[in-house]
Formats: sequence, C-alpha cells, structure tokens
Amino acid sequence: MKKSLGVSIVVTAAVIGWSVLFAPTASIPAAAQQPGTRQTATTSGAIPHTSWDGKPDLTGTWGPTTAGPGPNRDARTPSNEERRNSNLALDALYQPWAKERSRRLAYLEDPRYHCGPYGFPKYVNLPDYFLVQTVQAPKEFLVFTEYIYSGFRLITTDGSPHPKKIVPSFFGDSVGHWEGDTLVVDVTGFNGKIWLPGGPVNPQPPGGNGRGRNPGAAPEGGGWITSDALHETERWRLLDADTLEYQATVEDPKVMTGPWTTPKSLLKRAPAGILIHEALCLEPEDLGHMQNILKKP
Repeated sequence: MKKSLGVSIVVTAAVIGWSVLFAPTASIPAAAQQPGTRQTATTSGAIPHTSWDGKPDLTGTWGPTTAGPGPNRDARTPSNEERRNSNLALDALYQPWAKERSRRLAYLEDPRYHCGPYGFPKYVNLPDYFLVQTVQAPKEFLVFTEYIYSGFRLITTDGSPHPKKIVPSFFGDSVGHWEGDTLVVDVTGFNGKIWLPGGPVNPQPPGGNGRGRNPGAAPEGGGWITSDALHETERWRLLDADTLEYQATVEDPKVMTGPWTTPKSLLKRAPAGILIHEALCLEPEDLGHMQNILKKP
C-alpha cells in the first residue's frame, strides 16, 4: 500500500475569539505521532545527478526540517531570529501607502480563505508540516504543493523565454536555468493577489514599556500585499542527498522601494514512498462558510 504523509483535507473554519483556525487532518504518519516510536531516517549522502545532463537531481518530496517529513528534528530554518530580521528588512522597503494598506488587512483577507493558494516564497516559509514535491525532467522542473490547494508549477529549463503574453496567476510564469549546481528560476506574470511572508511590524504604542509584541513580529492581522509587477528570482539547490535549500529575491516596484531577499530555507527529503496528497477548497460549501465568517462583526 502506498504510504502518504498527506491526506485529503476538508477545509473548515471556526472563529475562536479573534482567531480563525483551519483544521486539516495531520499529515504526519501515525508512527511519528506515537511516543516511543521512530521512523527510519533517510541517510544523507552523495548528491544524485540526472542521467541526461548530469545536473543535480532535485526530484523528491520535501518538508520543513522540524515538523516535516518523518524523523527530521533539525533546527528550524529560517530561525525565528532570521524571520524577524527578514520581516524588519521587508518592512523598511514597503512604500508608506502599501505598508498602511498591508497593516489594515484583516486576518481573514488572506487569499487562502478565499480558495486561493499560497504563492512562493510564502509556501516554503510555512512553519508547519505541509509538503512540496518536485519532479525534474529533461526540459522542465515541476513543483507540486499540498496546501492550499493542490497547486502546481511548470518551470521550463530548455532555454525557452517567457511567453509574450502571460495570463496572470498566483504562481506566475517560471523560466529556469542552471548556474553551476543551482537551479535559478525567473518568475513573472503574477496576478497581484498573493502575500509575502510576514506582515507590517506592529509599532510600539506611545508610552509603552517595551514589553509588548516583538518589534520584528508580524501583527495578528495584516499581510504583505503584492502587485502585478511582482518579480521573483528563486534559487533551488541540493546541499546533500536529503537537504534542499531554497531562497528567493523579490522585487515589486509598485509597492516596494527595492529588492528583498528571503533567508535560506532548508527542506528535508521525506522517507521513501511518502507522497503529497490533495487538499481542496470545495465550492460552494467551504467558500460559502468562509464568506459567512467574513461577514460577522
């Protein structure tokens, strides 16, 4: 029987105080959830290479280092400090009007509560156990996301340019090339609906004693908006057979004053036989439920 780290997710939402909680079923295998049990860890070794061009083979199913696939218990990447510093850097780059609009966003305005997928690089920055699956082929590199909602990306690697006309989308149009052992992906053609990781920094209230929220933390609401001018340059590279490194540089001249580079994220290879599963936002049941929640005061 094929093992799976993910299961079909029925998207539900419930209001608890000011928070809303999605309730996906846990994607961690039962053995990993039981105390005193341990899965067989993958063994990091020589980096695999493709048979057709000798490039590093990025094919695999990957998850966050800490709560990710199976037995991995490495330090969280990026660290909390790196995330705070990165968010402060992003906060300094946003144009005043765009920062204020981002700050005014409600938590429930997140695209995922409207059947929209997380974009990149935010998906890679999820601190949970959701997976990404990659498939490397002679002329393309495929990326499949588990949450939310069963999205995929096709990244050409045969030298093809971006098409002259691009239909705007959440994931954009991706064109890749190799720089040594690093797959560099140029992404454009976004629809202006995705959010970047984090959110505007909560200012210290006047007369505060400095014991409030961490000044580098994102607010309870809010999120970094983007526009259709968003442009990203991603770098995917294997550090060893079982560790995939991801980093992206983001530019958006309509809302930002300069480029922003994410911290490096490390993803661990899942044990053999584990694949991602579908996660669906079902119209009209789930979407209607979420819209009713949005209307509540």
